[in-house]
Amino acid sequence: MNLSTYMLSLLEPEKTKRYEEIVTLVDSMLRDIDELMEDPLFINNIHGEQELSLDQAVDLFTGIRSQFVPLIEAPKVSPEHEAGIVDVS
Repeated sequence: MNLSTYMLSLLEPEKTKRYEEIVTLVDSMLRDIDELMEDPLFINNIHGEQELSLDQAVDLFTGIRSQFVPLIEAPKVSPEHEAGIVDVS
């Protein structure tokens, strides 16, 4: 293992924590936009192009959010377990 790989492995927990913070912030922004879009006073005082831009912003933030959510990896199953021949006794 070289020094760079070692340093990156030390930063992994900090990176994961920061990713969680980013997802929380983006979720908060999406909730705020959703609340505004349901407020009749707000909707009645913006024009159609602005409403469309807000919809596009929601799509943008949703896409950004997905880049910070960790992929759920499928559990690794041995061929013996998969075939049902594992002795669990």
